[in-house]
Amino acid sequence: MKVHAFDIGASAIKQAIVDTGPPCQIVTALPVLRLPPTPTFHAVQERILAALTGAVEVERVAIATAGAIDADGTVIRAGAIQGYTRIHWPTLLAGFFPDLRGRVYVVNDGAAATWAEYRRRGRTGTHVHFALGSGIGGGIAIGGQLAQGTPPGPAGLGHILVDPVSTLRCSCTRTGCVETLAGARAVRRGYQPSQPAAARRTSPAPRTRVPTVAELVHKTQHGDPAARRTFEAAGYWLGVSAATVLNILGADVITIGGGLAQAALSAAGPDSGYLGAAQRALRQRAVPRLADRAVLTPAAYGPDGPLIGAALLASEGEL
Repeated sequence: MKVHAFDIGASAIKQAIVDTGPPCQIVTALPVLRLPPTPTFHAVQERILAALTGAVEVERVAIATAGAIDADGTVIRAGAIQGYTRIHWPTLLAGFFPDLRGRVYVVNDGAAATWAEYRRRGRTGTHVHFALGSGIGGGIAIGGQLAQGTPPGPAGLGHILVDPVSTLRCSCTRTGCVETLAGARAVRRGYQPSQPAAARRTSPAPRTRVPTVAELVHKTQHGDPAARRTFEAAGYWLGVSAATVLNILGADVITIGGGLAQAALSAAGPDSGYLGAAQRALRQRAVPRLADRAVLTPAAYGPDGPLIGAALLASEGEL
């Protein structure tokens, strides 16, 4: 089945034509649709409609999107995009393209990536996926199905309490959530450039512009120990949350994907830096018999996971 898949994020919309196979694969990579610095739902809708106007004929449209998704595919809210609340994409798109009635599927982006990884590994056992970006999302697949949660939506993996003494306020209004300590904002916030010893004795470090994740990747690749430390510190907390999930679910596989995971791989590879620290923390915090058999690994589909997973769910009619 040919599916036009979209992945709606806070800064851009990825899109591709996916053949769900088997094997499932992207057959046509389409241009990334950039959003304005302060994204609005109007901008998102405008770009989706333009992309579908005159597009090649496909059997279904799949939308993986940030935000909380209701059982019928309504986007309840997506805080990073202004006005993106109570949006039912199937009804909206059918109003512009009647041929799409009954052929539009919507899923949370982290849940979609989870399904892609789970399907790739044979749709057996228990699979947990962490999607790392500015925040942290993901999902759980168990018993051949995608766990939708109660109320319907992705697993709240970003809101696992990992540090009770932290004062960092999370988007959920609480403190100590893994999202505040292991996401991209935490990596950027944690960078403290090294100073010569003499400078440290005479004055505090001057306040400087907070580097981007891409800049921290570059610094790590070129031997900056402070940049490496900030990745490792964030990875530790991700590993603590992964151990919590492992201890509860006894997961067979835990995959890590999203933009931050890709950056961490570029910075130091899968066995050191952020991902290496996560693996060590998992081994330290998890029940030994579970840690010994669990697999913590980068997502196989990388940044394409939400597109692949949404297309598979659309083709299977599982939502």
